[in-house]
Amino acid sequence: MLQETEVAPSLEVQAILLETLMEIDAMLEKADGEEIYGNGHVPLLAIQASKSPVIVMQTSNMQTSENTALQQAAEWFALLRGEHVEEADYAEWQVWLQADLRHQTAWQEVESIDAAFSQATHLGNAQAVKSALLNPSSTSRRQALKLLGLAGTTIVAGWILKNHSPWRDWLTNVAANELQYKVGIGQTRLFTLAEGTKLWLNTASQAEVSYSVALRRITLRMGELLVASAKEHTALERPLVVDTSHGRITAIGTRFTVRLNEQHTYVAVYEGAVAVEAKSGRMQILKAGEQAEFNALVVQVIQPAEKAREAWTRGILLAENRQLDDFMAELSRYRHGQITVSPHIAHLRIMGAFPINDVDRVLNSITETLPVRVQHINTLDIHLVEK
Repeated sequence: MLQETEVAPSLEVQAILLETLMEIDAMLEKADGEEIYGNGHVPLLAIQASKSPVIVMQTSNMQTSENTALQQAAEWFALLRGEHVEEADYAEWQVWLQADLRHQTAWQEVESIDAAFSQATHLGNAQAVKSALLNPSSTSRRQALKLLGLAGTTIVAGWILKNHSPWRDWLTNVAANELQYKVGIGQTRLFTLAEGTKLWLNTASQAEVSYSVALRRITLRMGELLVASAKEHTALERPLVVDTSHGRITAIGTRFTVRLNEQHTYVAVYEGAVAVEAKSGRMQILKAGEQAEFNALVVQVIQPAEKAREAWTRGILLAENRQLDDFMAELSRYRHGQITVSPHIAHLRIMGAFPINDVDRVLNSITETLPVRVQHINTLDIHLVEK
């Protein structure tokens, strides 16, 4: 077992470990038919094995009802690959294995993951770990993130609730590379990221950008963004992903928008393609000219991409035969206070391109072309009614 007095691993391995730990927090685990997010602050145990790497979840009793079949399989795997395994352990493992079909399935998953990592023969072999982490199979990738560590004569794990040195120090240092981007109400802004990717933020939006050996990650915390991904001119060629509270969008040489609200994430693709993966593991490929919305469970039906979803990057709010109340709800995003619409005129349709940096001008234009007028409720809120 790695002792606290030992030195921290290399920077490259640190980044991969951090990426793995972040994924454990972010990705959905399915076990025993229940959805459990990997942020339950369960400590991870580092073990020493002569052949294969594995990270196992530490529990007080392997047979407690709180353990999933996958967790139990990982613990059995660690025990049977350890130095002090006895014949009685094999006998007890067989009893567990035959007791439930889910145990057998979980054991097969653990063995398949171990085989994928068998090439990682020392801590410096970060590329092998990266390859497994980026496996396009969502199941194998997710299980790898949950069950496997990095290989060597001694196997290491890094979570330990961030409380044990030397892991705490390097974990903090690597995480400090995260950059935050934010714009206020009524603002839009273009940022050029370190590796050349263009990131636009729409009104009242916030995003975080971080880099590791494995990924270029943008996390959308609130609002809306547009990404024009750049190809990395390095040996890493890390994929670019956008994470939200509902799942992940992986860019495939592309230009796309992402909008987040409490219930859904909306994605529209204008160049290239993206892979949309809900936290449940369900995935859908969106090509240029397509859009979809998704939540943590499912990706909804694909539809043609709306031009309006990217027009804001040019300072334009585009309305293509849009209902008045819907348009006003969108316009409200660019000013302090609310714009509400009387039900008697909500059905009216509007077309045109309007400047998002001059809401008053837009309102004046609408009152000149539609039978509506503006009522000022207070200094911020206004209400549209019939003339």
